Amino acid sequence: MTRPKNYTTSYPNIYYYISPKTNKKVYFGRYYKDRKQKTITLGSSLNTAIKKMNLIKKGISKKDSSKLVYNKEILKTHDKHSIEVLYFEYIDIEGKKWSTQELKTKKSRFKRWILPHFGKMNIHDVRYSHIQKFINDIDDKKLLARKTQENLKSSIQSFFKFCIKEGYLNTGNPAQYVDIKAYDNHVPMTLTLEQIIRFYQTIIDIDCHSSPNHSANLDNRKKRLMLILMIHGRRWNEAQNLCWSEIDFISNLYIIPAHKSKTKKTQKHKMTDFLRLELMELKVISNDGEDFLFINPQTKNPYSSINTFFKTIKKKADIPKTFRCQDFRHVVGTVAYQNLGIPLENIRDVLAHGSVTTTEIYSDKDSLNSRKVLTSLFELFGF
Repeated sequence: MTRPKNYTTSYPNIYYYISPKTNKKVYFGRYYKDRKQKTITLGSSLNTAIKKMNLIKKGISKKDSSKLVYNKEILKTHDKHSIEVLYFEYIDIEGKKWSTQELKTKKSRFKRWILPHFGKMNIHDVRYSHIQKFINDIDDKKLLARKTQENLKSSIQSFFKFCIKEGYLNTGNPAQYVDIKAYDNHVPMTLTLEQIIRFYQTIIDIDCHSSPNHSANLDNRKKRLMLILMIHGRRWNEAQNLCWSEIDFISNLYIIPAHKSKTKKTQKHKMTDFLRLELMELKVISNDGEDFLFINPQTKNPYSSINTFFKTIKKKADIPKTFRCQDFRHVVGTVAYQNLGIPLENIRDVLAHGSVTTTEIYSDKDSLNSRKVLTSLFELFGF
């Protein structure tokens, strides 16, 4: 496919090309940052493109410039009490309470599902029946699993709760009585005990010293340790965003702060001897000044994905391709309860569930429980 021809505009550093798909103009800008030329897509409106470029010249980031311009454009063309306008205020105020991952998830939920359906509606016009029909349609078309529908309803309810607190709405929360059809949240164990032992042993035996490239060895060690943390029951984002300042080698504890925790509560976990040794070894060879444990050397930010590495390990251990990182938690819960008979209350503390009711999906108190349960598991696996 040939690249579209670029055209100049009468405004400095703003250009456009004709999109082959829409046959419309698409504007883009060029500017310099750190002595390197950067290119930014500015949209299909010349007025918006000019505003964005003016903000970027003032040192405002690409993301923030888009947000500022888009907010102003919406306020001009939309009812100030529309869902779309109030959404920006909701995210701006409530978003500061959420973890980075939670903010990303809720923004995605709104932009993909809620705003396309309700965005143009005035908040006073939205009724319980509108939201219930919206959920029913999603379920009838099987667009989302029912657990995800529950999360979607929760986001809508949270938004209207914010609007009530701000005084935009005084008729009650229309999402309060929305029902999700009953669903079974039981998590089936898809691996045999022999497969689990082989899988874990493959992860533990990963060679992180064979490459002549020190950076590649360190990269593999970090990714391996991320998997080991998930073997210990941590969620992906908890492992991804773990910092050295949250690890206490003297007390033998690592902490997941409330703002990084799904339950919004600070978690404290006693380290197993194996995990403590792994963390200490990584600490010795890590770069000074880095607080995050798992910095990607290419992006200088925490790893956003380790999919390629994980697929290689699964293939080597002959584990189904469908096994996901989050399934390590299901392994901990299922094996601890069904094979070792460990009480659900103890498993809840390992997995940091908000309620033991959540932990009951594995049934076909303190930080010490993590160590007790995981030590028993590793003994069962022969490690």
